[in-house]
Parts: sequence; structure tokens; C-alpha cells
Amino acid sequence: MNIKLRKNIQHWILRIALGIIICISGVLVIKKAISQPILGLILDSQEIKDGIQNLISGFVIISIYYVLYKFLEKRKVHELSLNKIRKDFSIGISSGFGLISLCVGILYLLGYFEVYSFNELSVILLPLTLLVSAALFEEVIFRGIIYRILEERFGTNIALSQALFFGVLHYANVNATITSVWFVIILGVVLSLLYTYTQRLWLPFFFHFSWNFAQIVYGTPLSGDTNFNALVSSKFSGPSLFIGSEFGIEDSFFSILFMTILASYLYWICKKKGKLKTLTYKKAT
Repeated sequence: MNIKLRKNIQHWILRIALGIIICISGVLVIKKAISQPILGLILDSQEIKDGIQNLISGFVIISIYYVLYKFLEKRKVHELSLNKIRKDFSIGISSGFGLISLCVGILYLLGYFEVYSFNELSVILLPLTLLVSAALFEEVIFRGIIYRILEERFGTNIALSQALFFGVLHYANVNATITSVWFVIILGVVLSLLYTYTQRLWLPFFFHFSWNFAQIVYGTPLSGDTNFNALVSSKFSGPSLFIGSEFGIEDSFFSILFMTILASYLYWICKKKGKLKTLTYKKAT
């Protein structure tokens, strides 16, 4: 291995490692040393404190990412540009929520989904803030840091392999199955290609958030977690092939099918529009 190649490899590894360590540790330090103590002094409601803390954590990780890579890479952090955020919002929210709704709608027509009643909107306010924070966190780490840097150095096809890591990590979730891991891998490919197409984090973030949010609206377990209050009191009953396992609707046949179709379409459109990066693509450093 020649010296120049070795230095290039060391450089992108350092950028990934520093980004992950600084973003995660920065959020934890600010949470423990600043935001939690202050919120504890001015608020009595634990639910309100948790909700505000979730939003603060999301803002903090975005801010740390922006400052860090503006300094490290000496460039405009275009992936956080707000110029087209309204478009990214509308497409991301409608497509993420719509895809889950399509799956639930099919289950309803098949008689595998029943709604008993609607709960007050307030029951999902705290989960909503948590989902915002979680989606921001995962998109910054997996798409903003790992995927973006790998794509710059090795091209889109190789960089998409980070979806394997994204999926395998979710095997630690409660009630995870091999099928659910496979679904999360496909989801990781979709989120990555949404970044490739726009070169911004907002579209994958809004898609990711709305996909998760729709699940607590309809009352299905969210990636194995059943501790969320749902907007509707509902029941999923039928073959696990169609309604999913205890992990939730994410590892159902319909979720996997439609997410695979979406991944294939996104790859095709990125290729058609010349968005895919190749191994020879280099960015000035």
C-alpha cells in the first residue's frame, strides 16, 4: 500500500471516528451537565422535561455535526442546507407515513387490522419528541457521517454496505428477528439513497421520522418496542407473514415488499439522474 493511499484511508477513518465520538459524547455531556439540571430546576412535570430534553438533544447533535465538519472539512455543510427543506418535508412526511398507511390499509381490507377507538392527541406528544430526536441521531450518525464519507471515497455502491451495519445493530432491539434485521437493512438502503439523490439529510430524516411516527399512530410495536401510547386503540390479528412478528409491522411481507420496491426505484432514479458516485470520485480535502 503506497503512502498516499494509506494517508487517504487514515483520513476518512479519522473523520468517521471523530464524528461519531464527538457527536455522541457531546450530546451526552450537554444533556447531563447542562440541559437536564436546568430543566429540573424550572419544570415539575417529568413528561414535559423529557419532551423538551428530546428536542434539545436533536438540536444539539445537528449543531455539533455542523460545527465539527465545517471545521474539519473546511467547507459549507451543504447536507444541512435549508434551501429546499419545505420540499424535503412534504415528500418525506407523505411518503414515510403513506407507505405505512398502505400496509395498514391492506391489512384492514384483509380483516387483519381493527380499530376500536381513538385516544387523545396528547398521548403521542412525548413519543413524537423522542422519535424526532432518535431519527435525527440515526441520520446524523449513519447517513451524515458514515454513509456520506464512504460514498465520497468509495462511491455509492460500496457505501450502501453501511446499511448492513445499520440493520445488524437493530438485532439488539426487543423481539428482533432475522426478518426484521433484513427489513432494517432495506430501510437503510432507502434512507441512504434518499441522501444520495438530494445530498441533504432532511429528506431521509423526514421519511425516517414519519415512518416511525405512523407506527405509534396505528398502534403497532415500533421496532419491537411496545411502550409507546398509540393514537388509536387497535388490534392486529392474522398470519405473522402479513401482520409481522412481535417486532411489529416492519417485518411483515407487505412492509418488506414495498420498501424493496422503493429501494429499487430510488437506485434506478439515482442512476438515471447521474446521482450515483463511483469509486473514482474524489473530493478535495
